Amino acid sequence: MNATRAATTEEILKCAKGLKDVQVESVAMESTGVYWIPVMEIVENQGLEVLLIDTRPLSRVPGRKSDVSDCEWTQKLPSCGLLQSCFRPAEQIVEIRTLVGQKAVLVAEPSDWVRRLQKCLDQMKVRVHQAVSDSQGTTGMAIIRAIVGGERDPVKLAKLRDPRCQKNEEQSGGLRNGHWRGDHLFNLEHGLKMYDASCG
Repeated sequence: MNATRAATTEEILKCAKGLKDVQVESVAMESTGVYWIPVMEIVENQGLEVLLIDTRPLSRVPGRKSDVSDCEWTQKLPSCGLLQSCFRPAEQIVEIRTLVGQKAVLVAEPSDWVRRLQKCLDQMKVRVHQAVSDSQGTTGMAIIRAIVGGERDPVKLAKLRDPRCQKNEEQSGGLRNGHWRGDHLFNLEHGLKMYDASCG
């Protein structure tokens, strides 16, 4: 069986069935990256106990290191009680942690794209942050969308300010004398699309 086939869901299921057929009750495996997650979940779902082993103690075992010798030690040491399984919360907690982690990524993404939009504007000498206190607010985003839409007149851009904006049109000097280079405008347009997509 080659390594590629052995990693498929079908082959993992066959492996789990073969272990159960010879009355194996527990399996030890290394926690490497995220690759262990589907293997562990599939094997657990087949009714086998899975011991998730931290690989750091194995690195201190003397002798020549190889994947084969690592597998032998991963099998032998837990059976002698010399390696304990890593903590892994219950399945429902794991699902919640996955969703909470994804939410954190989605919340962080708009802020990342706002910074990239600001960089594009700075490169074009369009200082929206001087014209408004919050470039991500109503006025700031209206100005950015107008620039992406083709507007270049600083007077018209300044008129987009929200009535509640503290700075008047004369004070919005950061919108003057834009350097409208094509690559910066392209990056601004792309950044705005990604910002809108990340905001849902």
